[in-house]
Amino acid sequence: MASTQNALDLSSQHNEILLNPRWPKEDFAKLYELANHIQIKENLKAHVWIATSGSTASSVAATKLVALSKQALVNSATAVNKHLQSNDKDVWTQVLPSFHVGGLGIEIRSQLSGAKVVPALKDERWDPLHFHQVLEKEKCTLSALVPTQVFDLVSKTLPAPSSLRAVVVGGGVLDQELYRKALVLGWPLLPSYGMTETASQIATADLNSLGHPYFPEVKLLSHAQARTNNEGFIEVSSTSLFTMYAQNTFEGFKSWDPKINGWFTTEDRGQVLGDNLVIEGRAKDYIKIGGEGTNVARLRSILENCIQELFPQNSLNVCILEMDSQRLGQEIHMVSLLSATESEKLVQLYSEKVLPFEKVRKIHYVSELPRTELGKIKWEELKRQVKGQL
Repeated sequence: MASTQNALDLSSQHNEILLNPRWPKEDFAKLYELANHIQIKENLKAHVWIATSGSTASSVAATKLVALSKQALVNSATAVNKHLQSNDKDVWTQVLPSFHVGGLGIEIRSQLSGAKVVPALKDERWDPLHFHQVLEKEKCTLSALVPTQVFDLVSKTLPAPSSLRAVVVGGGVLDQELYRKALVLGWPLLPSYGMTETASQIATADLNSLGHPYFPEVKLLSHAQARTNNEGFIEVSSTSLFTMYAQNTFEGFKSWDPKINGWFTTEDRGQVLGDNLVIEGRAKDYIKIGGEGTNVARLRSILENCIQELFPQNSLNVCILEMDSQRLGQEIHMVSLLSATESEKLVQLYSEKVLPFEKVRKIHYVSELPRTELGKIKWEELKRQVKGQL
């Protein structure tokens, strides 16, 4: 089996600490020491430490680590294989790093099913053209992407190869308009919902949704249950749930288990309708501008659609950022790598699609958007960068 890493020994009691090798050495060492200290203190066996996305951490060293038992990872992989009807005839293409739960999940699914895994990064970086070439050359049947990567494929109008039967999309909410554009190009997308704390996806669109023009429902997998609490947040119970968190703090090493009676409260608002999850957005995406409530994630989707309309061949090199405002409480700014003329044209189109209080108050020009390996913007780092310009 081709692989992006040495296969994880699922039967061993040994613990594994999987961290991003590109992180600064000092931060890497602090996180490794944290995980090692906590697993000794808590007498953990047969666990894997994985970092959360880190896009909201104040620094790399403050990134929250998640301890997942190997059994939880196996339970997740077994449920996903069952949902995707995956077997030894499948060929996974791998563009998610193995130190991310999505990438590790593919490795474990392939171990259990006998499927082949083909690396599809170019010089360890995401490249949509290279990814497409690998899909065609290796006749890949399955893949997993994040919405940013789907955006790049659609921007370059790359058609899905005929061998590809399903692409699980996680790591963020997939915009419905982007889904429809990908569908036109033949991409068999299965929107999903999951997180590091659940060892990958716990809800995914059905295979029989493929080919239909409507945006599919996201169905709970066999290993998971969900409910909403009184505040409207989704709570999850699953055989793939994490054991505990660990984090470096000003007071030193910290570890804790937030689950209550086997249920974990997520940061996502939503509804559970039978076996289906309806995700309404993260709590932190809801802000108030001059007393009016809005959802920043929705505004970002509107901006992405405007980019596609005006500059269809562009990657995501513009973003919406909510900033503190003395007068309004918070306000919307735009951060751009485009020229001033292009940026202003984009702001004008965006303004036509939003309410007056949701309009862009200021444009910041930067040379680069700080991103994680999955293409997610590091929002806290970007805010610090923008504040430095004010």
